Amino acid sequence: MKFEKIVFVIVLNISFSLFAQESPNSSGITVDVIKSKLVNNGSVFGIRPLRVTSEDLRKVLIKTKISSTNEKTTLSAFSLLDTKNKIRYRLADYIGYIGFIGNPELIPFRKDKIYNEKGKERNSEWLPPYDNTEKDYFYEYNQEGYTNFEINTNFGTTNNPKLSIVYFGRTSYEKFTAELYFAILIKNIDSEYELYYKNEKISKITFK
Repeated sequence: MKFEKIVFVIVLNISFSLFAQESPNSSGITVDVIKSKLVNNGSVFGIRPLRVTSEDLRKVLIKTKISSTNEKTTLSAFSLLDTKNKIRYRLADYIGYIGFIGNPELIPFRKDKIYNEKGKERNSEWLPPYDNTEKDYFYEYNQEGYTNFEINTNFGTTNNPKLSIVYFGRTSYEKFTAELYFAILIKNIDSEYELYYKNEKISKITFK
């Protein structure tokens, strides 16, 4: 599946509902946070760029080493919590890899069907697939008192937007490097953050 020609334009959508620190959880997943940092909103990483266009948002990276024993890692179960402002961010982009050889793992899915001007459903090789059998776990682990924050991706144009939330599936890897990207509110950039997998805290996070 090819994604290299997609440019992701971000539209804000809100829904209501540390470094090198290892944290195993009850799922048998161990996450080692290597680094976390601010990255350029227009930067291109891997072969599928996430380009954040809103001036209200800032793109951040949390690089991790992950190993699993009982089950494979489900990427949509990751979230980033702003503990001061009580905001819970959905994972906005993901790249996973074992080594430097070969293409990185890209496993995005659309939550919505996309139609062309004639009302025909679009299922191009350039689009993340729509597959309602691939479960999205983000809402399974809502945090009490927190507002869920997620972004719509525009797969159309400015004048003819085709919007859908993108989520990420279950990895095929057992031990791998995962680059986790979030788009957070820039006004809260200096807040206090925590990375979660499912309903368990992995690590405190700071961005510089």
